[in-house]
Amino acid sequence: MKSVIFVFITFGLAAIAYFSSMNIYLPLFVLILYPLYYFLIGRKYLSKKDQLVRRVHACYHFINAFIISLSVKESIEDAYQSGIRFEDKELNEMTPQIENMKVSDRIIYLRDFFNLAVYKMFINVLDLYQDQGGNILSMSEELISESTRIEKSVTESLSESNRHLGQFVLLWLLSISVLLFIRFSISSFYEIMVKSKIFILFLLVFFLIILFSIHLFIVRYSSIAVKEDKLS
Repeated sequence: MKSVIFVFITFGLAAIAYFSSMNIYLPLFVLILYPLYYFLIGRKYLSKKDQLVRRVHACYHFINAFIISLSVKESIEDAYQSGIRFEDKELNEMTPQIENMKVSDRIIYLRDFFNLAVYKMFINVLDLYQDQGGNILSMSEELISESTRIEKSVTESLSESNRHLGQFVLLWLLSISVLLFIRFSISSFYEIMVKSKIFILFLLVFFLIILFSIHLFIVRYSSIAVKEDKLS
């Protein structure tokens, strides 16, 4: 979906580049450079961020569903099956591949998949429960609290990133609107300007700055840090 949006943005900017320069080379430059940047660089940042967010959500669901199921049915296998019932493509593709393992091995195997300190804490709590017994809900109070805090922090971070996205888009829409206003409001003077190589160079730099700002924004937008307590 993000790739489709970026392609539309690229075509939109290419159209603006043409109408602002009346030069075929500038929109071609945009149509070549922008997709090259996105598919070679930008998409990797966004994919890494999306993967992290999905795994945090999946881990939160797994831990909470597992503990609730275990407290009711007192079955590790049933609790595991409850935990993996989450609409995550990676998790849904991986879990059938490990179904032949013992349930304890499956739970440990998921440690590398989630790669979160809170999941390691979950394993320790589960080990303690299996060794000593007791009330799993009482034993997991701190674990559930930490898992909920992480889930909430990621959700808040996403909301903040989306607010910054709105501000970023608005800023560049205003900048491009000014360029188009000058283009169509003083068209006679603009026709003289577009014949100048310096002005075309200015427009080239303008679209390079847009691309550079997109890169900086993608890097910042993708830097969602999961702040975990150092629990083990």
